[in-house]
Amino acid sequence: MRSLFRSLPLCLVLLGLAPEAGAQALGDRSVTRPVAGDPGLFSGQVLNEPQYRVLRDYAEPGATRRMHNHPEATFHVLVLLSGRLRITIEGEAPREVNPGEVLALKGGVMHTFTNLSDQTATLVEVFGKAPVPGDEAAMGAALAQALMAAGRSPASPRD
Repeated sequence: MRSLFRSLPLCLVLLGLAPEAGAQALGDRSVTRPVAGDPGLFSGQVLNEPQYRVLRDYAEPGATRRMHNHPEATFHVLVLLSGRLRITIEGEAPREVNPGEVLALKGGVMHTFTNLSDQTATLVEVFGKAPVPGDEAAMGAALAQALMAAGRSPASPRD
């Protein structure tokens, strides 16, 4: 739970970039590869920092991502940009997810999803990595660098 709260600033930053990132996330599939064993699913790495990594995934209409987990993840945030998913998380009832919804999954939890819509579903996933002691400053620097690379400046606490 503590790592989830530490991931909150990252999630807020990602959502703050949503207008620009949304166009990029929906439009560029050239860096994705098919997900082995899951027809109609494609995934590509957007960022890979020491503290987290970000993937952009696409699911064709009707495609299902088989039950899986990310055992190395300390947290997992899923943002649905387009399409409509039915997601099942280990120990929970299946639920529908609509565009704009953000889910926080426990790191390493088993999950599966199916695209229920007649359009390609686009997801952005953020996975936390195990922290290195004293790495809080590096996390802030990495986020600032990512913002600068995206052409944005970090918001001041008053924004």
